[in-house]
Amino acid sequence: MHSLIHNMSAHNAQRQLNINVKNKSNTSEKLSSGYRINRAADDAAGLSISEKMRRQIRGLDQGVTNSQEGVSLCKVADSALSEVNQMLNRMTELSIQAANGTMSTAERIAIQDEISQLSIEINRIGKTTTYNEIPIFDLAGTPKEVILSMELIRSPSAANGYMSEAYQIGTKFYPAASMDFSAINSSNVKKLYGKTFSFGCTAACDETFKFTFIDGNGSQSSWRNVQPGPIHEYTIDIHGKSTGTAVLNTLFDFVHDNPPYPNPTDTQVHVGHANYLNKENDNTLIIRSESSFNTEEEAIAFGKSQYENQNMCKTDFAEVTGSSQTRIVNVLDIQFGGESGENFELEVDRMNSEILGIDNLSVTTLAGCNDAMNRTKDAMEFISTSRSKIGSQQNRLEANIAGRANTVENTTSAESRIRDMDMATGMVAYSMVSILEQTNEAMLAQANQSKHDIVNLIQ
Repeated sequence: MHSLIHNMSAHNAQRQLNINVKNKSNTSEKLSSGYRINRAADDAAGLSISEKMRRQIRGLDQGVTNSQEGVSLCKVADSALSEVNQMLNRMTELSIQAANGTMSTAERIAIQDEISQLSIEINRIGKTTTYNEIPIFDLAGTPKEVILSMELIRSPSAANGYMSEAYQIGTKFYPAASMDFSAINSSNVKKLYGKTFSFGCTAACDETFKFTFIDGNGSQSSWRNVQPGPIHEYTIDIHGKSTGTAVLNTLFDFVHDNPPYPNPTDTQVHVGHANYLNKENDNTLIIRSESSFNTEEEAIAFGKSQYENQNMCKTDFAEVTGSSQTRIVNVLDIQFGGESGENFELEVDRMNSEILGIDNLSVTTLAGCNDAMNRTKDAMEFISTSRSKIGSQQNRLEANIAGRANTVENTTSAESRIRDMDMATGMVAYSMVSILEQTNEAMLAQANQSKHDIVNLIQ
């Protein structure tokens, strides 16, 4: 009678039915949502990993969008600067036209009017070019002063302090120091004002040459000898000089016309007991020793040994080689990643007619025309440099977009393997639990029926 009272077969069938109903419900939920993990209980560890991946994916997706906005800003900036380039080309053309001796005063005034209007338009572009209502070239982002290192006069020997190069004449090599003036232009020539460079002879002979560049407003260059030594001091007036060639020729011509020793040539002046100035070309000045050697290595080694042992061929070019100029740039932080610190500083040079140095051009005189040519040339170099910087930053952002998109794809694939439901496997499981559920119902009914038959026997 124990089996009759408890009906264990029915209990077992009921328990199995409940299990299969629950499994069917869970499988149905997963098939409906498409996710293998719908709640923490489904896979606690998998859920934790999946949520971290989802955060990373969404952060990367937004970073890609941010980078695309940065690319769009670069495109707007570049297109605006392209127009400025065209206007500067036109201003150069007008300056050259006005410099022609066949132009009348009235015609130059007309040309001046167009140049003035172009300058105003460039200034307007600098102030009103915007992206998402942010003025790109004016007050966008955070202003930052960028120091651009440069050498007004380049010299490999400058850092060494002595004649550490070799200059070849025929088959012979001489200890030398070169000075390349080609980097000088109308914008940076002012940095030479008041700057001095010098070179000496030997420890036994303290003869020294000092050259100082000044803005003498057109006054004549000068020189003097100071005892003991003597020290030969040359003051070179470079007022109005706007190229390295002009500065070099002014210096060499004055020394040539006022030589410390006789018999200078068109390209060489004897300076010091053992040194010469050689004008190599319109941009390069050579200071060389009179000592000659058969190889370049021997000449360099001699210059070094004499400097170290006797202080021979000492040079001091620090003031004219070491220099810098600054630019004010607008910095916009582009958050390209999903984590703090994953940002890129997008730099855009501030730009207007004053910064470009073309806000007060005058072509009513020949001197003004020449000045305008030089200043528009420098402005075009500025714009070209700015466009190059913008283009390189755009390329970097586009490379970042490609890389981040690839990371998003791979991370999404990994997250899918953890979180998503395998639909084929899920359908097989759903079919199995459906069959088991129906079987359980049948077995439960059978168990109940068997007990009912026993009751009928009792009756």
